Amino acid sequence: MTIDPWWREHPEERYWMIAPSRGVVGDALSAPKARVGRRFEWSHELVAFTEPGDTLFVWDRTGPAPGIAAWGRVLGPLGEETRARRGAELRHWRMPISDTLRLASPITLAQLRRVGAEIVAVRDRVEQVTPGPVYFPFIGSAQTLAPAPAYLTKMPRDLVALLSSRFGFEFAL
Repeated sequence: MTIDPWWREHPEERYWMIAPSRGVVGDALSAPKARVGRRFEWSHELVAFTEPGDTLFVWDRTGPAPGIAAWGRVLGPLGEETRARRGAELRHWRMPISDTLRLASPITLAQLRRVGAEIVAVRDRVEQVTPGPVYFPFIGSAQTLAPAPAYLTKMPRDLVALLSSRFGFEFAL
């Protein structure tokens, strides 16, 4: 399997969402590279498609109310590193990022569900014009909206614009 980088033809599509399992991002995006005999994990491979200057939103599942709690920038350059795991050496993608900045008011899952119909409409529009997967950061219907069970997802510009208009943070779109 391979990634379908639908956003490459759209330079305004410079947004991602990371959902680190322990709530800590660190100084780089880091995920195992695909290899023969191992299950393909698209959310890991997306690390290789981030570019310097991209904006990275952070889903924090460790707080009292899980939600989008911080943001940062992709710095680059993309590299590789070797990590030992269970006695084996594994190759990882490594993309340096800036320090993350906390949002003054995290955007909670409850708040996202209140605009769930609009979020689902954005997803549907992107899917209509995209021949392959869109790697959207949320799954489910408007009422059951939840973060995708993935390390890194693609956040379409229209979703960033929607969240900015509803929750008051400003980004250069």
